[in-house]
Amino acid sequence: MFYRTSYNYKSAGVDIEKADKIIKNINKKFNMDNLQNFAGLYSSEIFNGYKIFSCCDGIGSKIIPLIEKNRPEVIANDLVAMNLNDLITFGAKPLFFLDYIAANNLKGDIVQKTIENIKIIADKYNFTLLGGEISELPSLIYENYFDIAGFLVGCCKNDSVLDKNSIVKGDIIVGYKSNGIHSNGFSLIRKLYYDKIMDDKMFNECLKPTKIYANLMYDLIEKGLIKFASNITGGGIYSNLLRVIGKNNDIKLDLSNVIKQEIFEFLKEKVELDECYKVFNMGVGFCVFSDRNNVDKIFETSKEYYPFILGEVI
Repeated sequence: MFYRTSYNYKSAGVDIEKADKIIKNINKKFNMDNLQNFAGLYSSEIFNGYKIFSCCDGIGSKIIPLIEKNRPEVIANDLVAMNLNDLITFGAKPLFFLDYIAANNLKGDIVQKTIENIKIIADKYNFTLLGGEISELPSLIYENYFDIAGFLVGCCKNDSVLDKNSIVKGDIIVGYKSNGIHSNGFSLIRKLYYDKIMDDKMFNECLKPTKIYANLMYDLIEKGLIKFASNITGGGIYSNLLRVIGKNNDIKLDLSNVIKQEIFEFLKEKVELDECYKVFNMGVGFCVFSDRNNVDKIFETSKEYYPFILGEVI
């Protein structure tokens, strides 16, 4: 019980409520509706028949143990995943990617290998690694460490853009199994590990690469089976679903359908349950919204991604 009342995101140095407040204040001041979306939408007659989408993300403090364990392939995968999983919620396909790296120094080859792995993943998902920036900032970044951010731009035909306003009462939410923690909540994960609440085996389990759901989405879209999608990242299941469904709708979830994973059962014992669902994906990596008549076809199409009925729109 001691652990359950002592460990939360704020105690690990992260204040979600302050971040949310900043976003709400900016949105209120400048009326920037894109701040509510997984990717920003840019529309112009220049792009004749297409809409442009863009997003920006990093991998948080997960990069610290990945650097320490020399895992550039996971750094690259997670950087692309955090951006591409956001972009595809609208049905957009990626065009090009840029990275920004802020390093204390460029000793060793982990930075180069990270970029090389980004290029490999870019080729796999048919977009261009256009370039980026590498800055050495010894007065800002700890020695032998670096941080990385990615910028992904994609497009979609005007008549093919998924519209979250099409979501209505009675629609089904299909969830897909996450590959563990993915890249959110690592300040709290690291605190549990450094305080010896989490052992080496469990900590290494947390370092698995983030699942990329792009091929799943394109298949479902091609078959006309879904209305919209939600990437379950920072803020957990509820907030990432509620930001999609509109002001006049709500959601009813059946969390008993979520496929159990050892890491999340462990976290439930060490962290307050409400906090777990605010910080972590809790086994749900990605969700799609669909008319209930399409659910069977969705399951058949995406069985390799371990689908389950997460809930419905009410």
